[in-house]
Amino acid sequence: MRIAFFAVLIAMIIALGVCAKKAHRSHKAIGRYVTGLLCALIPPVIGNAIIIISGHQTVSTIGYYIYFLGMNCVMCALVHFTYAYCAMSEKRNKWKLVVYAFLLVDTVQMLCNPIWGHAFSVDAVTADGFTYYQLVPYAGQAFHRFVDYGILAAVILVFFMRTVNSPRINSERYSVILVSMVAITLWESFYIFSRTPIDRSMIGFGVFGFLVYYFCLYYRPMRLLDSMLSHIASALPEALFFFDASDKCIWANQPGIDLVGIENGDFEVASVRLKKLYGENISCESCQHEIEKDGEVKTYVVEKHEIIDDLGRLTGSFLSVRDNTSEQMTLRAEVHKATHDPLTGVYNRAGYNVLMGRMELWKTIMLLIDGDFFKNVNDTYGHEIGDKILQKIASTMKRCFRSEDFVCRIGGDEFVVLMVHSSSEQKELIISRIEQINRALSDGGDGLPSITVSVGIAHGRNAHDTEELFEHADKALYETKSKGKNGYTFYEDLIQG
Repeated sequence: MRIAFFAVLIAMIIALGVCAKKAHRSHKAIGRYVTGLLCALIPPVIGNAIIIISGHQTVSTIGYYIYFLGMNCVMCALVHFTYAYCAMSEKRNKWKLVVYAFLLVDTVQMLCNPIWGHAFSVDAVTADGFTYYQLVPYAGQAFHRFVDYGILAAVILVFFMRTVNSPRINSERYSVILVSMVAITLWESFYIFSRTPIDRSMIGFGVFGFLVYYFCLYYRPMRLLDSMLSHIASALPEALFFFDASDKCIWANQPGIDLVGIENGDFEVASVRLKKLYGENISCESCQHEIEKDGEVKTYVVEKHEIIDDLGRLTGSFLSVRDNTSEQMTLRAEVHKATHDPLTGVYNRAGYNVLMGRMELWKTIMLLIDGDFFKNVNDTYGHEIGDKILQKIASTMKRCFRSEDFVCRIGGDEFVVLMVHSSSEQKELIISRIEQINRALSDGGDGLPSITVSVGIAHGRNAHDTEELFEHADKALYETKSKGKNGYTFYEDLIQG
């Protein structure tokens, strides 16, 4: 996937260069402004390509600088293009100077980032098996986005006013550029806010450049745009469904047809089949669904958007269905890594804190477990053997307790077991499991030194909060150790005694 997007960006750089050369040779006056815009688009596309393909922090950082400074060039060229294409009065040149001032300030502050580190840094993430350096934005980056998005918004507003106020024969050519700019703004916003590991947002700007080139120099009637958009929608990996005002599906692209099994152009069956797949709440603006398909769980993001005409009437809607299974798997892997101990595979301290935040105290039993004389084992046999014993303790506890119980290593040789949906009537069962654990740990048949554990047990019904529950278990553990270790103590027995 990463190589494919890199290849697309390289092809786009070449295509932009070819289009810029042809635009430069155009007899139309707008040709030189189109040339400037296409040439300005090449540096940020190069930066985006470097970001995608590089697995080196310095190279990726350079790619981000090329990207951001290139975007300032794009905004400058876009303003020039807008003034020419929309035939804006030279009396408004003062606004052009304001834009230049903001772009100059932003360029300078970006160039100062290596000194002050105020704009951005990069952080390594793993996506599709590759190391990728993701942007970590700071105040300077926020200012950069404010400048570029502000200029883009102003240009969109200019094209919107031209579209609304011009005769239909002229408004069509403005509306084409307007729709293109809105589309790339949404595309860029998606990658900024979704934090998708592989940023390919410049593909949208590249497509915008081609649309500007085509519609400025080879303008055709609106039905051609309809055909182009239809082909673009058909080529998108997301499944798309278009509905009329009565919520009847009137068209779907090929991924949508394949998703719900539309045959012979019978798009009306889509609504019923989509509801079977994703439930009745498919009409929500944005939902995430998990579906078991071919023995594996797939995750889909379903988004529905209403289409309103200029009189405020609902004319229809469109639905997109995107498979984000790989993104969710990456996210789950990162969460697992953050909440689990790499040595033993059980929950770590951070995972323990998460679990305690959602425990129902009144039906939770906590076992605080500590290895007996573990320091002596480490000193005598070394840390490698000590690590193997910790692994043995963790695996033994996981084997002896229920699958719904949680085993955590909260530090050193200290473990916690959280027994959920439990009651004090399970006392004998808990005792037998502790004895089973100590028998298994005392068995030296695997070549490891024998060890035992001391346990303190407390029930959540006697505690007001999680901290108090831990204190109770800790007091019980202390009592066990004071009695000679290799045993257990129930906090209830302490308070009754």
